[in-house]
Amino acid sequence: MKKIFLLALSLLSLNVFAQWGGGGWDFGGGGGGGFNFGGDGSQNSGNIGDYTSKKDIDYVGDGHIGHKMDVYFPKDNNEKHNVIIHIYGSAWGSNNSKGSADLGTVGIAALQAGYILVCPNHRTYQDALYPAQINDIKAVVRYLRGNAEELGIDTSFIAISGFSSGGHLASLMGVTRNVEKEYTVGSATMDIEGTLGKYTNESSWVDAVCDWSGPVDCRDKGCGNPIPMAPENDMVGGCNDQQCPDKHALLGANTFIDATDAPTMIAHGSADNIVPQCEGEKFYNNLKKAGVECEYHPHGGQHGVEGSLTDEMITFFNKQREKKAAAATALALIQNNANKLCIDNNKVYICDGNGDNATFYLSDVSGKILFIGEITEEGLDISSLNSGLYILKSDKGSYFKFIK
Repeated sequence: MKKIFLLALSLLSLNVFAQWGGGGWDFGGGGGGGFNFGGDGSQNSGNIGDYTSKKDIDYVGDGHIGHKMDVYFPKDNNEKHNVIIHIYGSAWGSNNSKGSADLGTVGIAALQAGYILVCPNHRTYQDALYPAQINDIKAVVRYLRGNAEELGIDTSFIAISGFSSGGHLASLMGVTRNVEKEYTVGSATMDIEGTLGKYTNESSWVDAVCDWSGPVDCRDKGCGNPIPMAPENDMVGGCNDQQCPDKHALLGANTFIDATDAPTMIAHGSADNIVPQCEGEKFYNNLKKAGVECEYHPHGGQHGVEGSLTDEMITFFNKQREKKAAAATALALIQNNANKLCIDNNKVYICDGNGDNATFYLSDVSGKILFIGEITEEGLDISSLNSGLYILKSDKGSYFKFIK
């Protein structure tokens, strides 16, 4: 199971938000000095307007502005592409900021790297209380899978990125990808997945996450010196973390962390006075402790997307995509092996072995024998192996590599 306690506090109280026209505040740019609230701070060459796009796709089908998304396509002749979803920051207070979702930084980087870019809106806490916001983003992923043919999407790899409150939602997507329905903490139970849209039979699974300045646990008031705003209270119905600790727990990524979570990159600035850098660092440490593959990129900037690190994001996503592809290839080779060796649920066994046993030799990629034993009808348990690439040989003549 999973657990939770994360909160995103992006930039504004309601009276400040009322002054925001939708184009985003830009305090010094999002490229490293200052913070960018929903703006671009562009560090990449190119113009998002130069790319073919489909705008205002209703991913739920209810006509709500918070359920519209824009899809941008790379400039190549490939029929299909993998996807990067990017979620804008708004302290969960805007239901229509997809048009300013760091398009000049994250957006251009994704498109130039050959990914389809998806920028969704989501409902605010004024539209609907949490978990409506994470329900929306999960519906986005299900829609993409349900319409993959029409949109030219290769669903073998779907990554997600987000800034500030968008980073909160992206992080939640990574740590709740194995939470199918309701999740309970104490007296509070919430449906994290939701039932929005026509594609509830599709998976909302994401393969990798990039969190830009995302708030991870707003209940920890001793971490840094954030601006004293509490939109997270409004998210759960107007009560603070002392009055409703279980609801606040269900707001945050740390509660859900376990070893099955998506590989995650975290970028957070030391001069961030909206969401203290220590929140990102704690999130990284918690993921690492659980055995989740993760990277932490601290920098000197304020609250915003650090444009100089978008290359690192693409490198991280590419690496995860390649690892997943290699694992899929290895499993296919195993399943199609002429001598019928198979792997499933951390066990290697003889497919259709009719009770026969086989002597095996397990080695690392250098050829070093790790151990020799026998594969029986019950199979060879490989759950104790560390993550890595291994070679398995048997006296039945079978040979294959697999990734643990």
